[in-house]
Amino acid sequence: MIGRSAFSRMFDLAKGVLGGRTPAQRTYPKFRNDRAAPEIRIGVKEFECIGVSPPHDHPHIYIDMGDQDVIRCPYCATRFRFDPALQPFEADPPDSLFA
Repeated sequence: MIGRSAFSRMFDLAKGVLGGRTPAQRTYPKFRNDRAAPEIRIGVKEFECIGVSPPHDHPHIYIDMGDQDVIRCPYCATRFRFDPALQPFEADPPDSLFA
């Protein structure tokens, strides 16, 4: 019998880290900036920015703040600030969450 491939072992590791889901299967909150707010406070450090509401949105991109508390979207330059007082699907202004 041939041993398991490195890919197979990596997939098993990812399943454990991601709770049994591949990265493509994970869902992240999406935020928009229809008001052109100078800053949006959010309750997560991993999310997607869509710019403004469709049909004028930019590509929906994944952003990971890592150790930072503030980050700008590379497409629309919206500044996002992590606020631990907010829940994962909350934002300030509240209508910045795209459902």
